[in-house]
Amino acid sequence: MKQLIVMMVMIVLGVAIFNLIAGDDDHSILNVMKGVWEEEIEIRTSYP
Repeated sequence: MKQLIVMMVMIVLGVAIFNLIAGDDDHSILNVMKGVWEEEIEIRTSYP
């Protein structure tokens, strides 16, 4: 029973970490990094 609880908690934690990194939310790490990259590209291409 204890192993089942530990396994379920690990699955829930994995889903939570996945949503934090690559979720659809605007505050996910992937979306934030995408915004930073786009801003950097815009800055670098606007100055010769």
